[in-house]
Amino acid sequence: MPTITSAGVGSGLDVAGLVDKLVAAEGEPVKIRLDRKEVKLQAGLSAMGTFKGAVSGFQSSLEALRNPDTFGNLEVTGTDEEKLAATAGKDTQPGDYEIEILQLARAHKLSSRSLESDRLPLGTGSLTIQLGHFDVGSKRFVMNPDMPAKTITITDENASLRGIQETINKSDAGIRASVINDGNGYRLVLSSLVAGNDNSIRIKVNDNDGTDRDMSGLSVFSYEPDSPQAAGQNMNEVVATQNAELNVDGIFISRSSNDIDDVIDGLTLSLKPDSEGSINRIHVEMSTASVTEAVNDFISKYNEMIDVVDSLTGYDPETKTAGPLSGDASIRGVISQIRRTLGDNFSNVNSKYDSLSSIGINTGRDGKLVLDSAKLQTAIEDDLQQVVQLFSISGSSSDPAIRYLEAGDETKTNAYDLVITRMASQGAWAGRPVMTGGEIFPLNLQQGDNSFKLRVDGVSSQKITLTAKNYFNQNELLQELRNQINSDTNFQSNDVSVEAYFSNGRLLLVSSRYGSSSSVEVSQADEGLKDNIGFQVKRGISGEDVAGTFNNVAGTGSGRTLTGKGAAEELKIEVLDGNVGERGQVFFSHGVGARLYDLTGQFLKTDGIISVRNEGYSDRIRDLE
Repeated sequence: MPTITSAGVGSGLDVAGLVDKLVAAEGEPVKIRLDRKEVKLQAGLSAMGTFKGAVSGFQSSLEALRNPDTFGNLEVTGTDEEKLAATAGKDTQPGDYEIEILQLARAHKLSSRSLESDRLPLGTGSLTIQLGHFDVGSKRFVMNPDMPAKTITITDENASLRGIQETINKSDAGIRASVINDGNGYRLVLSSLVAGNDNSIRIKVNDNDGTDRDMSGLSVFSYEPDSPQAAGQNMNEVVATQNAELNVDGIFISRSSNDIDDVIDGLTLSLKPDSEGSINRIHVEMSTASVTEAVNDFISKYNEMIDVVDSLTGYDPETKTAGPLSGDASIRGVISQIRRTLGDNFSNVNSKYDSLSSIGINTGRDGKLVLDSAKLQTAIEDDLQQVVQLFSISGSSSDPAIRYLEAGDETKTNAYDLVITRMASQGAWAGRPVMTGGEIFPLNLQQGDNSFKLRVDGVSSQKITLTAKNYFNQNELLQELRNQINSDTNFQSNDVSVEAYFSNGRLLLVSSRYGSSSSVEVSQADEGLKDNIGFQVKRGISGEDVAGTFNNVAGTGSGRTLTGKGAAEELKIEVLDGNVGERGQVFFSHGVGARLYDLTGQFLKTDGIISVRNEGYSDRIRDLE
C-alpha cells in the first residue's frame, strides 16, 4: 500500500504558515477594493459635512434680512447732547425738527425745620402722603390718580427722625426721605420721585397729641397746600414742582418729565440739566448701513456656498478628478430650489421693486450673485417699505388707523383690499339724568351713603367707596370716581379699568376694553348716589367686535382685532379708529429672505435631505466593517 507523505515533514518547512499566506494573498484584491470603497464613502460623508456647514452659514446670513427691524434704523444728527439727547424709533418720520427748551421739569422738595436730634422720639400717630396738585379754582388739593395715598403709622418704635425717614422710604409712597445735618440741627427732606405739576407732595398729619397742625410732635411734618400758611404748612418748600416746557416746531408742549416720548412719533427726547433756553435743531434720516451690511453678508455667504458646491461636485480637467459629491442629485436639488426662490416675484405686493434684480441683485455667469450698490441705495431711498416686503416677514397698511399685528404660516403674500363693516365699541353704562349744567355742585357726599359695586368685563369689584366730602365741580367728582374704581384690587389683578364722563346730564362709565366681552354694570349703590348722581343699579350696553373683509372674505373680529380667513388666514390687524367702509389695503409679505431661511431650515433639520444623505453614507460605511 502506498504511503502518503508531507513534503515538509522533517524538513523544517512551515506548511501551515505557507497556507495562510496563500489564502491571504488570494483575498488581498477584495480587501483593497473594500478599502477603496470605504475611502470614497468617507470622503463623501466629509463632503456632506462641508456642504451642510456652507448651507448653515448661508442661513445665518438670512437672519437679518428676514427681520423687518433691520430696515427701520433711523439716525439722529445735529443735536448737542449736552443739551438734548434724541433717539429715533421706526415710527419717526425723517426730517428736520426745531426744539426750544423753555424750562425743565422739577420734582417737589420739602424740608422740615431744624430739629435738635435725629435719634430722640418726636411723637406718634400717622402721616398720610399724597401726590397731586393744588387746584386754584376750587382751592382744593387734587390727587394724582396714578399715585394712591399712603398712610404710615408712627409708633414709639420708629418715632425718631431716622425712624420716620426709614419708614417713609419703605412705604412706596412715591417720595424719598433724607435726613440732613445743617450744622445747627437735623432736617427731614422729602423729595417727590416723579417730577411735574401733578406730583406735588401733601402731608396730612394725625398726631396722637390731639393737635395736627401745630409745631410740636408729628405736626412739624404737616404740609397741606390747601390750608392757610399758619395752619398746616409747617414744612418749607425747597424746590417748587414744575413741568418741562418746550416749543417743538413752534408748538408749545408741557410734560411732567424731562424724558419725553409722546410728542413726535417714535422720537424720544431727553432734556439735559443745562438745557433751559437752548434751541436745538435735529435731523432724522434713514440709516442704510444695516440694510446694505445685511445684503452684502447675504450675497457673500451665498457665493461662498456656491464655491463649496462647485468644489464638491465639479470636475478638475487638469487633475482629471471629480469632486467627492459629483453626480449627487441631492446637492443639485438643494441648490436648484434655492435658485428658484431667489427668482421669486413679488408683484402682488410691490408695484415697483418686485424682484431681487429690481434692486440690483443679479446672478452672474458663474452662478454667483452680483450687487449693484447704487441701484440698491436708490431703491432704499425711494421706497423702503417695498424693500422690506421684498426681503422680510412684514405687514403694513395704507391706512394709518389700521395697525398690522401678525400673520401665520398659512398667510399668503398679497395686498388685501380691506373693508370694515362694523367698528369695535366699548361696553358702557349711563346713569339717570341729573343735570343740564353744573347745578348738582357743590355735591356733599355723606359717610355711609357713598359706596357702590360694579361688574366690569365680567369681573366683580369689591365695595368701592368715594371720599365723603364736598365736590365742587364735575372734574373733581369724575377724578374721584376714576381713582377709586381703578384702584379696586379685583379690577387691577384682571387688567380691568373704566373711564368716567358726564354727557347730556348723565354720568357715563365706559370700559377700557373693546368688543363683545366689554361691559359695565352697577350691581349695588347707596341711595345717596342714586339720588345725587343718578347711580342706577342696572346693566349697561355691551361692546361689539370689529367686523370686516379681506379681499371680500369675512374675517373674525375680537375687540378691535380682525383676523383673516382664506388666503389671509391668520393675518391679524387692529382697527384703531376711523369709519366703516373701504379702508385701503393691508399688505403682507413672506419675503425672499424669510423664504430662503425657511427653505434652508428644511434642508438642515434632523430629517432633512442633508441629514438623510449623511445617514446613507454612514450606513454604507458600517456595512463594510
